[in-house]
Amino acid sequence: MIRSLMIACAASALIAPAYGETLDEAVASAVESNPSLAAQRARLDATREQLPQARADLLPQLSASAGATRTNDDFGSDEGWSAGLSASQLLFAGGGALASVRQARANIAGAIANFESAEQQLILDVASAYAGVRQAEAVLTARETTVNNLTEQLRYAQAQFDAGLVTRTDVAQSQARLAQARTNFVQAQGQLSAAVEAYMRLVGRPPSELTAPPTAAGLPTSLEDALSVAVRENPGLLSAQAAEESADAAVDIATSSFFPNVSLTAGANLSGDFEDGSDDFSSDSVGVRFSWQLFSGGATLSRNRQQRALRSAANFEVAAAQRGVREQVTTAWTGLQSAQAAVVSAREQVEAAELAYRGIRLEQETGLRSTIDVLIQEDDLLNARLALAAAERDLVVAERQLLATMGVLAENTPRP
Repeated sequence: MIRSLMIACAASALIAPAYGETLDEAVASAVESNPSLAAQRARLDATREQLPQARADLLPQLSASAGATRTNDDFGSDEGWSAGLSASQLLFAGGGALASVRQARANIAGAIANFESAEQQLILDVASAYAGVRQAEAVLTARETTVNNLTEQLRYAQAQFDAGLVTRTDVAQSQARLAQARTNFVQAQGQLSAAVEAYMRLVGRPPSELTAPPTAAGLPTSLEDALSVAVRENPGLLSAQAAEESADAAVDIATSSFFPNVSLTAGANLSGDFEDGSDDFSSDSVGVRFSWQLFSGGATLSRNRQQRALRSAANFEVAAAQRGVREQVTTAWTGLQSAQAAVVSAREQVEAAELAYRGIRLEQETGLRSTIDVLIQEDDLLNARLALAAAERDLVVAERQLLATMGVLAENTPRP
């Protein structure tokens, strides 16, 4: 009955699919349907359009025009038409057009890094939510077991009291512990419901029989290996480096304003009268256009200084990102080592606590242990089980946190 209540509470009145689900399947579903990642993907697509726009300035520009007019004056009316075709090709712009292409490439690289960062964060969040649901289920199961054990202990204490072998205090102790266990069980139900909702927000569907996730693939064998990979792959660092390249290109764009623009131009025009075809007129032209801004009130110099200052800021941000990546990877590596040790210790603690609990129950039946001894050991066993659930959850997250700081979580997460 309690198990059925647990399942009903976890589902939160939602209909879940009747099949087991792996972490890889949850990640695939989240990557495919998560709206936040879809928005980031759309921003990446928009940023990619900067490159063809920048390249357009290096290609020929062609335009056509046509018009018709009617003129009325004291001598009557005149109706005419005109058409024209013009073309231009940029020959020299002080390097500004090429710098714009470089800036567009850098912006795209930064957008790709930002998308990869968002994708890896989503995968990490899904892994955390997945492990969180499993932890909440394990906690609920442990508290359910405790309620069952304490219910049996209360029956035993009551029977012993009725037989005159123990005092009312023993019964009261058992009743108090059972009441507290039932309260904790109800709270665990609420925690499981919250974990289910967090999972649904990321994955888009309720969890169903989540299987134990395997050890993450691609984990480094040493901190030095992790740091060397992070220097090449960490999306935060790549984004900062792309911003530095974009800022450098922006300086060249601003500097190009000090140079002239030279373009090759060509045009053809045709005009005529609607009533008299003999007045048709045509003209063709080919030439070179030269323009050079000689004075702008100091705006050009100011923009150049501004972009150089922004480039300096981008250089410092790259240095800060490098330091941050080293700190993050080192912290994640240490966290993984601690999480692995915690799981081993917690499993040993559960085994020892279960053995001790069985022994104390047997000793109680022979009169060697009191009720309070059994209740204390029951509490120790529950704490050991809760610690194991938390340690297993932390290990799942720690493995993927390290891969995320290295920048390789997405590529080491299989998609079914």
